[in-house]
Amino acid sequence: MIDFALYLTYAMVAISILLAIGFSVWFLLKNFSNAKATLFGFAGIIIVFLMSYFISSNEVYEKFSISASLSQFIGGTLIMLYIIFFGTILTAIYAEVNKLFK
Repeated sequence: MIDFALYLTYAMVAISILLAIGFSVWFLLKNFSNAKATLFGFAGIIIVFLMSYFISSNEVYEKFSISASLSQFIGGTLIMLYIIFFGTILTAIYAEVNKLFK
């Protein structure tokens, strides 16, 4: 009985993921002019991640069983987090200063 419920849960999660992706693509194709900002934002995140990934180190940590590729992925993700965090802080400061002079 548990096996059936587990497989049913897997199937429902897979169907939910496919429907979420499918409706997103359908909305994107239907309203392409409205979705340009979303696409530019997504492309920006991908570009920031790729830059972060390529500048991160691929040091191997045998103590924790972390391979070179996983280490580079983790490092790239952390660098991307730092870039987005500080970018958000700078954007908030710019918005406040800009509002002060208007």
